[in-house]
Amino acid sequence: MDNNQSFNNTENISLATTEMFLSYNARFWILLLFDIPSVVCAFFVLFCILIDRKLCSNIKNHVLVILLLFGIGSQLIDVPFYLNFSVHSSVVPSKPSTCLLWWFVNIGMYDGGVIFMAWTAFERHIIVFHEQWISTRKRRIIIHYFPMLFLILYIFIYYIYAIYYFPCENTYDYTLPFCNELPCYANGPIMGMFDWVVNIGSPTFLEALLSLTFIFRVLWQKHRSHLPIHWRKHRKMAIQLMSLSSLNIAFNMPLSIINIASFCGLSHDIVAEATQYFTFLCYFVIFLFPFICLASINGVKKKFYERILRRRRLLIERFTVTVKPENFSLQTTMRH
Repeated sequence: MDNNQSFNNTENISLATTEMFLSYNARFWILLLFDIPSVVCAFFVLFCILIDRKLCSNIKNHVLVILLLFGIGSQLIDVPFYLNFSVHSSVVPSKPSTCLLWWFVNIGMYDGGVIFMAWTAFERHIIVFHEQWISTRKRRIIIHYFPMLFLILYIFIYYIYAIYYFPCENTYDYTLPFCNELPCYANGPIMGMFDWVVNIGSPTFLEALLSLTFIFRVLWQKHRSHLPIHWRKHRKMAIQLMSLSSLNIAFNMPLSIINIASFCGLSHDIVAEATQYFTFLCYFVIFLFPFICLASINGVKKKFYERILRRRRLLIERFTVTVKPENFSLQTTMRH
């Protein structure tokens, strides 16, 4: 038996017998309390970008819109499935179609987000240091739009084939989250290894490396006076990229390191237990991403503050209108 296949089979057995210290009730409330404000924030950011022509046409925001859409898919399908499982202690409805959809969103759309995070870090290098590459419409189509379209098609075609059509037999355990954790394609010696290397491991480490080199290049060019760079212009972008990279390093990279350690012979029990925790913690990448967008996109942040201030002003006006008649009545009574 192939080592990768052996690892995955053993991991599934371990996952079936390994539990987190967090009860399902605690997981339910953690996911619910983070998911609701995150979904609201994601829709607000999307609404602000799509209705504002300037924000919508800014190429820096296009990949963020794609990441938000991937995240919303997980928030509206994956998270509710997990909440439902936490309540019933089983997958409901207990049908293969439920498991297949859950796998597609949990694995396909999340890994798609990881791939696009790596592309975001790479594209920031182009926007800041090679702006001439996207200076014309034709160049933008080739350098900017075509790669994103290719990645979207690749992600959907690959995971639809892998989860729905790959010639293998899935095992559905409705008493476990994610219906037994992994679809059968992950046990394949070629397909499983390709998926991990190309769609998970490489994008995770590339994103971190590209983000760090981006900051280094920005600081280096700022230091060299004869190669000036508009730091104020790109400061928000650098902060945004480092915030995204922090999410990746904090949650995605440990999971990749655990997988590498498992290939090197780390105990399957340790791998299974650590995987349980970090798989759950990876939800926070989805939950926190909309707030990073809210704080780092100037036009969206401005609209948010305007709405907050407007609502505050309306509340003050209503309070003033309510209080004034009472004061007048009180003064009249005292005079009499």
